[in-house]
Amino acid sequence: MKILIYMPFADWVPHLATDLEIAAKHMNDDDEVHIIQCSGDLPSCEPNPNHLKLRCILCRSRRNKGLDIINMPKQNRHELSLDSFMRDMNLPDFSSMQELKGFKIDNVDIGMAVASTLISMVREPDPDIDQYKSFINKNLLMSIAVYDAIKYNLEEIKPDIFYLFNGRFAPLRPALRAAQDLGIKTFVHERAGVLEKYSLTEDSYPHDIEYQKGQIEEYWNNEFSDTEKDEIATRWFEERRGGKDQSWFSFTKSQIKGNLPEGFDLSKRNIAIFISSQDEFEAISGWQNLIYKNQTDAIDDIINAALDDDIIFHLRIHPNLRGLKNTQTQELSELKAPNLNVIPADSKIDSYQLMDACEKIITFGSTMGIESVFWGKPSILVGRALYEGVEGCHIPKDRNELIDLINQHLDPANKTGALKYAHWQAVNGHPYIYYSPETVRGGKFMGEYLKNPISEKIKAKILSVNWLSQFIFNSAYLIRKMTWKVRQRF
Repeated sequence: MKILIYMPFADWVPHLATDLEIAAKHMNDDDEVHIIQCSGDLPSCEPNPNHLKLRCILCRSRRNKGLDIINMPKQNRHELSLDSFMRDMNLPDFSSMQELKGFKIDNVDIGMAVASTLISMVREPDPDIDQYKSFINKNLLMSIAVYDAIKYNLEEIKPDIFYLFNGRFAPLRPALRAAQDLGIKTFVHERAGVLEKYSLTEDSYPHDIEYQKGQIEEYWNNEFSDTEKDEIATRWFEERRGGKDQSWFSFTKSQIKGNLPEGFDLSKRNIAIFISSQDEFEAISGWQNLIYKNQTDAIDDIINAALDDDIIFHLRIHPNLRGLKNTQTQELSELKAPNLNVIPADSKIDSYQLMDACEKIITFGSTMGIESVFWGKPSILVGRALYEGVEGCHIPKDRNELIDLINQHLDPANKTGALKYAHWQAVNGHPYIYYSPETVRGGKFMGEYLKNPISEKIKAKILSVNWLSQFIFNSAYLIRKMTWKVRQRF
């Protein structure tokens, strides 16, 4: 069998290790494995958006080290060679992000890919289209060139299976589309629900809600006994509540256990609202809210609706919004109402204690929505989520139904749906054989570190401290915004 793996960047160790893991497994099965690599061809990528030459050199060095570890034949390492596929074309002047998201060339949705990259790069759900015009145009031309280059390589190499990472960013989605257009079996890899595994999504990307709904049911109907499935799911929920890092850093482990908001009145009808980062929804197609423009718009409407006078809302700002200045955080800061208590992103309030103390929970896609079901709290989902297809959450069809659900005294739901979701998170994916993760950010591959182990351990230790990691990340986003703004002007 012939295998082709697209490896455009190697700066993120877990994903590089997954590329190498997949290659090594196939080589061990005597399959013919080829890779497509970038040697600085991409004018912009997620780990190196400003195309810094030193970072390119380090990235290539890391990739080559990994390929040498698995003894990948030199003749099976193919260059992306984007220069041969760059088109000379005029691009439209976009007036909004929606226009950009809908833009296609040859029916390839490169506009959504570039929008996804931009939104994620600057942590802004609604970036200024004029401010980032240069970045947008550069990435659009790059994306269609990636599509043409990958399509050419697929037709030349003729693989039976094609692998790539993520599938939604500007250098990646076009590669997925090229394989889909040629009808080649494709798997997109990403983090799984636990560190010791990686996920493979067939012929789609991991953020495809409908695909994952089917996966949740398929895994629930596997060979495990009901008792085993319940135990696996329960352990996943308990470890999450306990602050264990699973697929990413835990945002609750730095909170003070049992800590409730000052003046919390148990005689009131307390309702917790857990929000998510709006940029995460805007960066992925199919995740937009079906009732409201965004989460802030929903909250503003809810707190001003005709409600029981005893209802008090406790709005938990997601910890990963700490210190971030964007349209979402600005709009959230303007929310004011007598029935609203805002819990800042940097608050040490215990999210799980808040959940326990409240009558019901409202979420917009946060995992807390399905966790609440497991812990016996009525949960209202106002948005899209991977767990929307399992029973448990109340999902209103419109604004009137939502307000009715808030006013009603709801009973706890059956936990089966929550168990299905947690079981899928725990068992979904493929166990690593050659890669041994030590932290969320790195580990050893075949006994060797792909990055400097001392610097990586220090970095992992720093980033495991929530407030410090958020300060570092948000400073990077701010510097990136300022840099691109200056470049646009000159």
